[in-house]
This record gives sequence, C-alpha cells and structure tokens, in this order.
Amino acid sequence: MKGRVAYIPTAHKIEFHEYDVPAPAPGGIVAAVTQTNVCGSEVHMWKGEFGRRGVMPGHEMSGRVHSLGAGVSADSAGVPIREGDRIAPVYYTVCYRCANCVAGNHSACTNKTLGARHPDEPPHFTSTFATHYVIKPEQQFYKVPDNVPDVVASAANCAMSQVYWSLDRGRLAYGETLVVLGAGGLGLHAMAIAKARGARVIAVDGFDLRLKQARRFGADETVDMREFADADARGKRIRELCHGWPDVVLEVAGVPEAFLEAMRLARIGGRVIEVGNISNALTIAIPPSLITFKSLEVVGVATYPPHYLKKSLDFLEQHIDRYPYRELCDATFPLSRAAEALDRSERREITRAGLLAQD
Repeated sequence: MKGRVAYIPTAHKIEFHEYDVPAPAPGGIVAAVTQTNVCGSEVHMWKGEFGRRGVMPGHEMSGRVHSLGAGVSADSAGVPIREGDRIAPVYYTVCYRCANCVAGNHSACTNKTLGARHPDEPPHFTSTFATHYVIKPEQQFYKVPDNVPDVVASAANCAMSQVYWSLDRGRLAYGETLVVLGAGGLGLHAMAIAKARGARVIAVDGFDLRLKQARRFGADETVDMREFADADARGKRIRELCHGWPDVVLEVAGVPEAFLEAMRLARIGGRVIEVGNISNALTIAIPPSLITFKSLEVVGVATYPPHYLKKSLDFLEQHIDRYPYRELCDATFPLSRAAEALDRSERREITRAGLLAQD
C-alpha cells in the first residue's frame, strides 16, 4: 500500500513524496491520518523562517488505527484500542530521564525527539501532512472520545494541550484577569480553558473573524488593534477594562513586538506567558529593567507534558457543546491543496485550516 507525505524544501514551496506504508514496529502503531491542521508552526515553515534546509510540515492530527504493532492493546491511558479506533498522538517523545523530566517538566525534556528531516528517511511517515503517520513504541497516543469529532480532536494535539499547560505554568487562578494577545487557534483554546476555570478574559486581535470567535470562546471583552492602533492606546484600553492591570498576559500572536507589549501590559508582580514566538529569525530589543522593576515572572512554553493531550481530550469531551469547537477549523482542503491552505493561513484569511488527508 502506498502513502504520501509532504515536504517543504524552501519558502512557499511544497512537494509530495510517495512510499510504501510500513508495518508497525513491535509496541508501535501506524495510523491513517484523518485530518491534520495548519498550526502557526507550519506557517513559519511556509514562510522560510525556520527549517531553512527543508522541513516536513504537520504535527496536529486525528486519525484511525491502521495497524497495531505486536503487544499493543491499549492507549497510553490504558484504554483498550483496536484497528479502526480514532486516536490522537503526541507528536514527539520525551526521555523521562533528564533533569527536567525527573522534576516533572516533561515539556522541557532535553532529549525530546521529533520526526525526520526528510521523508526519504525511514519510516518516512514521521509528520502529519501525510496520508499515514508512524507512532513509535515510546510515543504516547490516546483514544478520542466518542462525542469529539475529528475536526475538533485534531487541534487537541499541540494548540490546545500547549495552552492548557501554559495556563497551568502561569498559575492562572479563579478570579484573575487574563489578556490573550492573538485570537488564532492557540488563543481561542486558551480563552475557553481560562473561562472554564473562572478567569476574566480579554482578547486582542485585529481581524473581524478572530474577534468574533474570541467572544464565542469565552472572551469577556475584545480589543480591536485597528481601533487601538498603537501599544499605548491598547494598554490604556485594557487597563480601563480591567479597572487596573491584568494579572496574566499570554502572547500567542507570534510577533516579537507582542512579547514586549505583553511585559508592558502585565501588572507589577504579574506573569507573562510566551508561546507564540518560535522563530530565531524574528528578534526585538527588550529593556531588562522592564522585568526587573515590575517584578515580572516570564514563562516560556514550547510543547507540553505528553499527558496533557489526555487532559485536553477530556476537556473537549466535557465542554464540546459549551464552545463552538466544531467551527474552530473554518476551512478544509484536500491534502493535495496544502499550499493553498498555507497561503491563506499566512494571510490570516482563516482561523484554522484543516487538511483532509484521505483525499
């Protein structure tokens, strides 16, 4: 059986490679990808901001068990699993042995492993812009709850799990005010989780669709960057809405200026959670005194402890009808039109693009 997997050799170019779908390793799984999403990471790849020697796109996915390796009878939470069941895999592995893993911060594992650099490297299907995906024996995966459709489950891995962990790292508490800079997929998931735990949420963005979605995903107030066009004006407006200063600011816009703005927005003694900026090519000058004199805590988050994918799927199971999760992916494309999905995502014409892999 043949399958396809995508590769971005250079900015704004994508190609597909075809290989035989391998048999699963003992203790592993081969999944048929049902849906994979265009996350912010893939937009950075598309723009050539990292992976300059070429990169395999795709890490958010839902799928079905295509074949089970020897000894596999349950998911990573012990739920029985069989061929055809819907699953969501964590897209990396952690070692559980380094200092960070032993301390419980698996998201900062120093031996974290992702997929291959080029699809020619066996087992080929190590990223999710593909028809199939190979889950290694040490890689965690979870069965998708029956009431959570693939279009929703595909975003649990990465976007939702990462901001879930981010809010826990930032210790967002009941009654506190959270400002979210950026109302894309990451931001909307964060708003829903924050609202469900009793926080007051203010969303900042500059696109009508995103601001509308922010309200529907739990934002109490929104700040339109077109109306409040500079950082000082936005800061003043946010302080008016807070009747003071926000406790926590989450940066998921992915531009360096937003990180500086987040530190200026947070109250003295507040917390800043930085998630959006992942490109080494994008920089900004920051006065360290801003952190010092405001006694800020700055928390950087990349990925999440693997078991947070289970927490996210459980959250979705419980809240699937509270928020419009089924509309979060507002445009779907066949895998063959991945370039169009990436282009439209880069232009922010859509909130979250999904690729239907079995086209």
